[in-house]
Amino acid sequence: MKSKSLDLIQTPNYQQIQQNFLKELIAASKNKPSSISFIKHPFPKKPLLTHGIIQGIVIGGTNYILSTEEISHGKTRNILERKTGVLPTFDTKQRFIDFLSEHLDPRAIAVGVNFGFKMKATYGKDGTLDGTVMAKGTKEHTFTGLTEPIGTVLKTVFAKKYGKNILTSVANDTVCLLLSGNGKEHGSLIAGTGFNLGLLLENDKTDVIINLEAGNFDKFKQSTILKQIDAKTKNPGEKLFEKTVSGKYLAQYFNEKSKELNLPIEPLLTSQELSELSHANHTDVAGDLARAIIERSAFLVASAIASLYEFTAKPNSFTIIGEGSLLWNGWHYHQNIMKQLKALEVPSGAVTIKDVKDSSINGAVGLILL
Repeated sequence: MKSKSLDLIQTPNYQQIQQNFLKELIAASKNKPSSISFIKHPFPKKPLLTHGIIQGIVIGGTNYILSTEEISHGKTRNILERKTGVLPTFDTKQRFIDFLSEHLDPRAIAVGVNFGFKMKATYGKDGTLDGTVMAKGTKEHTFTGLTEPIGTVLKTVFAKKYGKNILTSVANDTVCLLLSGNGKEHGSLIAGTGFNLGLLLENDKTDVIINLEAGNFDKFKQSTILKQIDAKTKNPGEKLFEKTVSGKYLAQYFNEKSKELNLPIEPLLTSQELSELSHANHTDVAGDLARAIIERSAFLVASAIASLYEFTAKPNSFTIIGEGSLLWNGWHYHQNIMKQLKALEVPSGAVTIKDVKDSSINGAVGLILL
């Protein structure tokens, strides 16, 4: 039974949030003012190459991932080398160049980069995907001095070190996530430290992946605690939905609320600790509070997903590739998303969230293979 103390937690109007998100999505798709984006990434019908050695690179989060793979005709993939390590702090352009110089594989003829930091999508001279860093909001990763497109820098470093030209393709993590599946998926969801959504739109000429930058959605009532958390961030007033639902901020919400309730518990540092608390105690107020916070996050994410489903004309089958520790390891998180989708009158079985093994690095390689 839920503690009466939990009545202090604001329960959002999920139906209203769904409709507001849909309105913002429609506005963004028509190039009208909106709190979310509609960044188009068109893909040609033919892959950049059909055989040869490709290097995939994941840059973002805590760790980097590198994978060198030999692609044969028919897209059979043979992993030649795969490794991971702790991501350095990209506070300058030179540190980024040093990282590339150290890790680029001379065997590669093409490199796909899954770039987890905020960037503005651009295109290379050959029509390939590229992007420039938007440093604001990337914490210590300021990339000072890096104004050229990432792919351009990568090509320059490779040519200088190995004396040959290569193909490159660069996109953010939401786009790459959609490329990690079997090509039959309709959207992507990142629900971990951060939050974002992607959408695949198909037409006769080319497929277009839409990056929504959905964490910027702000058409909902802000709680007092959200305002407190937001005021302490380096980008106040931005990414308000992400600050409400993502793992990076849920522990902070718990800490603020537990102080209000005078709970005898040490402050939590991570969403993982919050989830562990949710599993560990099933009777005390702290456990109830942790579960309520995680459940609300899942319900809010469901509202956004329901908007995507409605925007795409309510297909019989709508499959999303999902990624993130909160999504797959948070207390009943995936189950609560599906529960709330039903409450929002999405037909049972219409929406599927699938887990793809090694989705981050497979998406980077997928930029080349499409």
